[in-house]
Amino acid sequence: MERRTFLGVITSGLLAAPLAAEGQQPGKVWRIGAIFDIPADRPAGQGWFYDRMRELGWVYGQNFLLERRIYGDQYERIPDMASELIRWGADVLYVPGVISAALVQQVTRTIPIVSVAATDLVAAGLAASLARPGGNVTGVQTQTTQVGSKHLSLLKEAIPRLSRVGLVIPRDSPGYLAYVQEAEAGATALNVQLRIVAIQGVEEVEAAFAAFRHERREAIVLARSATIITHIKTIVALALKHRLPTISDLPQLVTEGGLMAYGVSWAEMFRSVGDIVDKIFRGAKASEIPIHQSTTFSLAVNLKTAKALGLTIPQSLLLRADQVIE
Repeated sequence: MERRTFLGVITSGLLAAPLAAEGQQPGKVWRIGAIFDIPADRPAGQGWFYDRMRELGWVYGQNFLLERRIYGDQYERIPDMASELIRWGADVLYVPGVISAALVQQVTRTIPIVSVAATDLVAAGLAASLARPGGNVTGVQTQTTQVGSKHLSLLKEAIPRLSRVGLVIPRDSPGYLAYVQEAEAGATALNVQLRIVAIQGVEEVEAAFAAFRHERREAIVLARSATIITHIKTIVALALKHRLPTISDLPQLVTEGGLMAYGVSWAEMFRSVGDIVDKIFRGAKASEIPIHQSTTFSLAVNLKTAKALGLTIPQSLLLRADQVIE
């Protein structure tokens, strides 16, 4: 989802005449059913996904359509939304992350499911392997295990005295197991005490922040989840209220006032979704389309927030940042 996080990946609109799409069924207008956590924030048909689709010969509104549903952080709504989109005639179901993909798979095991910004589809039991998923779920994974320790090492570099960190993860998400294991290993190596809290819903985020402040945690790592994405403004306000530096792999955390963001390139991720959907439209089975692993990472730092928190970010870290907000 190309959006605030996940971001404005899919809306509606008509663009220029389609290019020739070799292998497509003549005259067929393909249908994508998208189930996301927040509304799109871009005009109809604009974004990295649409750009890549257009390069591959697919023009939104002419040879493919997309119908979107929004669940916020209410995962229980996803199965009904999937059923509704299947009745609409969806050829592909497009979702964010592991949990939503698992819930959609409860509804269909035949229609291809493309998951974007997934953690670990194999660990979650949704795919047999990266090279050959084997079922009806494929997509783009963004969570390499190294990110778990990288978030901590960046915090430690920014705050050398750092010794107590809170980690917020989504509840009931097996895809985060590798992330947590790597974070724990990184915490040990950096001599940092790590407190892990699993949440679902903004109320639990508020309780977690209050507990972190009470325990005198010095910084917070926010693992990507629908709750974090949906309530990003509230969460940043809580962090600033409790004077807690934050880091996440969500780029919008920094633009909304968090301290740092480190994660995959969203442009690469959504363009890769276009590649996968193109293969499906041309006849490939989801079971045979390899899961793409994003490999391009970027770092963003909010200097204004650092100053408000009384932090001096080392020049060595700023020189490596792809984006610095002043």
